[in-house]
Amino acid sequence: MPDPEPGAGPNLNKLARGGALNLVGAAVAGVQGLALVFLVAHLYSQRIAGVFFAATSLFIILQAVSWLGTDAGLLRWVPRHLALGDRAAALRTVPVALVPVLATAAAAGLVLAATAPWTAGQFGGGDPGEAAAMVRVLALFLPLAAAHDVLLAATRGYGSMRPTVLVDKILRQTLQVAGVVAAAVLADGAVWLALAWAAPYLPCLLIAATWYRKISRAGGPAEAPAPTDPAADPAADPAADTRTDAPVPAGWRPLAGEFWRFTAPRAFAQVCQTAFQRADIVLVAALSSPREAAIYTAATRFIVISQLVTQAVQNVMQPAVSRLLALADRAGAQRIFAVCASWNLALAWPVHLSIAVGAPVYLGAFGPGYAGSGETVTVILAMAMLVATATGARDVMLLMAGRSGLSLVNQSTALAVNLVLNVLLIPPLGIAGAALARACGLLVRTLLALVQVRRILGMTPASAGLLWAGGSALLSFGALPLAVRLVAGSSPLALACALVPGTILYFALMWGGRERLSLTAFASLLPGRRGRAASSGRHGPAGPAAAPAADTTPARSAHAGN
Repeated sequence: MPDPEPGAGPNLNKLARGGALNLVGAAVAGVQGLALVFLVAHLYSQRIAGVFFAATSLFIILQAVSWLGTDAGLLRWVPRHLALGDRAAALRTVPVALVPVLATAAAAGLVLAATAPWTAGQFGGGDPGEAAAMVRVLALFLPLAAAHDVLLAATRGYGSMRPTVLVDKILRQTLQVAGVVAAAVLADGAVWLALAWAAPYLPCLLIAATWYRKISRAGGPAEAPAPTDPAADPAADPAADTRTDAPVPAGWRPLAGEFWRFTAPRAFAQVCQTAFQRADIVLVAALSSPREAAIYTAATRFIVISQLVTQAVQNVMQPAVSRLLALADRAGAQRIFAVCASWNLALAWPVHLSIAVGAPVYLGAFGPGYAGSGETVTVILAMAMLVATATGARDVMLLMAGRSGLSLVNQSTALAVNLVLNVLLIPPLGIAGAALARACGLLVRTLLALVQVRRILGMTPASAGLLWAGGSALLSFGALPLAVRLVAGSSPLALACALVPGTILYFALMWGGRERLSLTAFASLLPGRRGRAASSGRHGPAGPAAAPAADTTPARSAHAGN
């Protein structure tokens, strides 16, 4: 493996430290998400489960619409204002984002409540009245969920991942799982199920608001800095639109104008992305039946684990890439892109391959009514996810290069492909058609972004580490379990007998390829090693001249280490 660029070691150490916290949150959220689907599938009928999954999917889509892409805006502007010493502008940026989000969420909630009978009639099965009551309950909590998301994004902008991990990834989902169990034991009905799922947003919102208030006031009174020379701004990204990277005046109107000019394309892209992930569940319930929607949700739930892993890697990758591109260090950005792609593959492929080979066991865990056609769905999407997770965080690279418009094009194209194919394929093929539609949309989005990153930035996720991780996963979780299944069948015991030695083999291969995969960066997590890694970062190969560059954007990258 070639020697890393100056400063690459400290960058990777920071990614490793921040990624460890995010991965803990992703692991807990993934387990809780599977537990939620498992419990609903076992505690309620398939009709109620299907209506619940369709209604909550609609809620999440409207939540994304109401969010207006403010996470990208807050994570771009709040750290930049702090890096320039303008705490007043950073404080003003949060209400600039929060007020439109609250207004949009309140309007969306009112419309959803008013149209609940019609909406529920589209996927309510034999009891649209019960489904309408569920929709009204969810509509009530839509503004709370939107505000909760904005405030947590603001805390990330101030340099801490802890509120997001502890409040959203762990506390909220734990309360939802506990609430679903309590609703099944203490009450009987879809309305209480919806309330149990949505109610945790209220205490989590209060905690997020308190945490944001504490973080935002930690630095003392906010004062606007002296005017900054744009030419001397180290946060300016030469690959981005110079208009949005210019120093922002402290007034409310100019600050809001700059914020929303950057955020608007991302708002539409985020809506498309969320709709892509959830619309097929709603369409299956509408074009087929709530029972089929329940089976489809269970069959595809494993994808959430991959998405959480990808998000965990991206949360720490984004500020690192932003800083390197701002310093015109494309070689360093390429290295971060490739290393994170190999880490993402190393974490995601074992899940997808195990689920594909063990599809009968996976779906059988949800109950006898979830097998059969659900296995086809699981295998199709597991294969598509292998491609998507092998190509790295392409969208992050486009966004950090200032190409939010291209990100919107990719997301909207994928959504259009998905929706059109769903409408065409669900009636004749059922949920297998929905799986094919999502797989095609996913591949279109992946290949578009991959080509754009290559042509615009000249970067690729390919590396020796990526190939090593892919080959190791295929051998340990693909070839070995498949051979055992062909010999011993697809029982849970046979799958366990394949996955246990496969996991041991995989860890051995990861250890053997630790240099190719840059896993040595995680040594900074060991006791006594973090201080030495930091010291190496200050006085390493880059020398003292590298220190000012690393210090120019502390707020943009600080949350990577929290």
